Amino acid sequence: MKTFKTTLAILLFSITSTFGQTRFVKANDTVRQFTLYASSKINEGEKVPLLLNFHGSGMTALEHMFYTKTNALAEEKGFIVVYPQGINNDWNVGFEQDYDNGTKDVEFVKILLEKLEKYYPIDTSRIYATGLSRGGFFIQRLVAEMPNTIKGFVSVGAPMPDEVKKRMQSTEAVKAMYVHGTADQIVDPNGMENAYLSVNDCIEYWKQRNEIEDIAEIQTINKSEDETSVIIKDFGKLSHIIIENGGHTWPNSDPFNVGFPLGKTTQDINFNELIYNFLFD
Repeated sequence: MKTFKTTLAILLFSITSTFGQTRFVKANDTVRQFTLYASSKINEGEKVPLLLNFHGSGMTALEHMFYTKTNALAEEKGFIVVYPQGINNDWNVGFEQDYDNGTKDVEFVKILLEKLEKYYPIDTSRIYATGLSRGGFFIQRLVAEMPNTIKGFVSVGAPMPDEVKKRMQSTEAVKAMYVHGTADQIVDPNGMENAYLSVNDCIEYWKQRNEIEDIAEIQTINKSEDETSVIIKDFGKLSHIIIENGGHTWPNSDPFNVGFPLGKTTQDINFNELIYNFLFD
């Protein structure tokens, strides 16, 4: 008779295999982990986009995978999504950890991409990134230090870290979307001194860098009864999504609370579809 632990291990392996494959890569003498899902709709010989999706602090890559449900989006649209795992469930974003001497997360991603491009049909001209909280902070470091690699990003609950702005290595246009709840009690949308910019300052930065005039198509959405509403300011290669009364959460996900004041999760938009339309189109 199988023990409980054996049965649980088999069950977890089955779930992980169905929804994604967890694999390993060595970076700077450290074994790093990532989980990958490739759509069954990818045709032989076809090059497809890659979406890197980064978890927040305290979450694992697998938890983030189930939370954001971007596997379903990848399956439907025919691309590959990868969830890197941070050391101690965290990322070196330039504050609360030494930018240069902390965990070598950028090097990990560089090596990860080399491996992915070798073994999977990645269209290297269509590599995008998204992330929540610390994951959102970190993807902007990738944009800064890996110019011409990340072609667009969607940051949820995470403006640009101060140190990242200082170290931008390129002025090329990059698609940028910021998503933030006005009632976020974890990451202040108005910024934090010696840590990160305000969301509005980020929008101004990308307006200038992407050479965008100060004219936006504005849409207000309030479809549900969850006490939130959504304002979408579309500037073309730049988008600002304001979740009125929204918290520190991934829009349109299952609301949950793990002991932190995460706040409300809006159900007014199909957020993953918005990500796809913004980055991939």
